[in-house]
Amino acid sequence: MDKLQIKIRMEPKDIFFLDSIIEAYDGLAIVSTGNPGTGEVIVHVTPDTYEDVMDILRNLPRPVSIHV
Repeated sequence: MDKLQIKIRMEPKDIFFLDSIIEAYDGLAIVSTGNPGTGEVIVHVTPDTYEDVMDILRNLPRPVSIHV
């Protein structure tokens, strides 16, 4: 199975919020922190879930900078 990474940056205090949202979509993606102090986060997805996760990230009620 191919795996993709979506690298994002957000406020460190919002990382738990993002993780909770992604976990609510059981099996959609896995969130890991690149550097939690600076808000660097990696969202691990598959090609099948990539667009769904991008939609979620684009519509979060918290600011997120997406680096694909």
